[in-house]
Amino acid sequence: MALILEKHKMPVQDPEVRAHNFEEVALGYDEETAVAEAERCLHCKVPQCRKGCPVSIDIPTFIGKIKERDFDGAIATIKESNALPAICGRVCPQENQCEKHCILAKRGESVAIGRLERFVADYHMNKEVKDEVKVPESNGHRIAVVGSGPAGLTCAGDLRKMGYDVTVYEAFHKSGGVLVYGIPQFRLPKEIV
Repeated sequence: MALILEKHKMPVQDPEVRAHNFEEVALGYDEETAVAEAERCLHCKVPQCRKGCPVSIDIPTFIGKIKERDFDGAIATIKESNALPAICGRVCPQENQCEKHCILAKRGESVAIGRLERFVADYHMNKEVKDEVKVPESNGHRIAVVGSGPAGLTCAGDLRKMGYDVTVYEAFHKSGGVLVYGIPQFRLPKEIV
């Protein structure tokens, strides 16, 4: 099998259509494209991509699960260290982080790690049968998180998983911080946030 040196293209809205709306421009991979992109991964013995990930996602494992069409396993792997995969898959600067370190980038384009993360997150959000959320029993301690931006929301979510009763305080009208107030709708739809 020949090595494919270019990422699979991300489908986007036609320019004539998007000139008349504020909907998301990038449309995301379908299953076949995601699997084909995942098959580009070399599954290096020493994966360099993980060095560039600020939240330490097990990138080779989640990509391997996409390759096997185990999309539930892929999202579970991502969520071990990233509470906001649909957001990170859209706006994280992967080209300067994980993708920059991908060994394929030395001869061509890296594996589209961000696009694959977005695919898995969207797949998971669009499932007809939702996963049961298990809320841990309270440990009796209360914590306040000031600010509902990405860091505050992630912190609150992680603390809740540890059993803390968390209250999030926000000065603005909506939660989300820069995700809501700083990134335009066509780049990051507010319903994703």
